[in-house]
Amino acid sequence: MNNIVNSVYKSLKDENWYAALFVSLSLPDICCALEFGETCGDKYSAWFESNLPQYSGFLPGDDCYALRCALLHLGKEDITDQRKMKILEHFKFRIKKPHLTLVQDSSFGGGKNETFLVLVVQEFCEDICKAVEKWLEEKSKKPTIQDRLKEMIEIHEGDYTYKGAIKFQND
Repeated sequence: MNNIVNSVYKSLKDENWYAALFVSLSLPDICCALEFGETCGDKYSAWFESNLPQYSGFLPGDDCYALRCALLHLGKEDITDQRKMKILEHFKFRIKKPHLTLVQDSSFGGGKNETFLVLVVQEFCEDICKAVEKWLEEKSKKPTIQDRLKEMIEIHEGDYTYKGAIKFQND
């Protein structure tokens, strides 16, 4: 799990905003799967609200799950067609401030009223990563979670032997 979190930090350092955002939004799902053996929208929402209280009042867990679905499956920041959507309709990500700016019931160009949240991508991703790191520390003594962590993907850098039978060497 640390490798995945570190990949988000590296993506942020490299200003690879999309990679950082997409992976960050998947982290609560992974935490839920580690804890419960499965994940779903309700578990994701609860994890987000429990572990990122600084977003309370701005970003309900259901809306974050709707964003996760819209981005990961459709590449969109518009969540109006997501069934978990509660308050927000759109997200706007920026490189610089303002962060956590909620725009409610605003009409643009005579269109319908919209509610959206402006987030600084780096702060949002870092907040999720820090929440995951804290959660992992809190769960470090849970045997089930520790067993599931051992099953997570690992990308091998050096020589590697699979189950003591097949050896892969770097050329």
